Amino acid sequence: EQMMGELREYPSPHDGSKTVLETIDLVVPHQANRTMVTELAVAAGLEPDQLYFNIEKVGNVSAASIPLAISDAMHEGVIDRPMRLFAPGFGAGAVGGYAVLRLDPAIVVAERSGSGRDVALDGGVRSGGSSSSDDAATAFGG
Repeated sequence: EQMMGELREYPSPHDGSKTVLETIDLVVPHQANRTMVTELAVAAGLEPDQLYFNIEKVGNVSAASIPLAISDAMHEGVIDRPMRLFAPGFGAGAVGGYAVLRLDPAIVVAERSGSGRDVALDGGVRSGGSSSSDDAATAFGG
């Protein structure tokens, strides 16, 4: 509740008539438990369609879940324009934190494929190569 309270309290840096929460385009939470996170988000006043999950593809990959989910959301075209993201994380022992960031897929650096060639991004959709979910599966023997 502290995270949401802060987002409701602080003014948006780009539009002082709105709060930070009112300017969030997409929530990319820690991918621990989709059902629990969705229930908490709805209770806090967010809409389920504001949430992005990739846990079905990668499972709970601990601290890597938010960066992997942001990468997948961008490459799947979910992040298709400059967007303000809310990325809350939490862990055992009541540890939590969040970041609010603005991501513009037009300025994201292209990745290198396994062959060393650049993998171009076209409108937020990767035109070739593997997704970060595929990379995680490979790393963990999947």
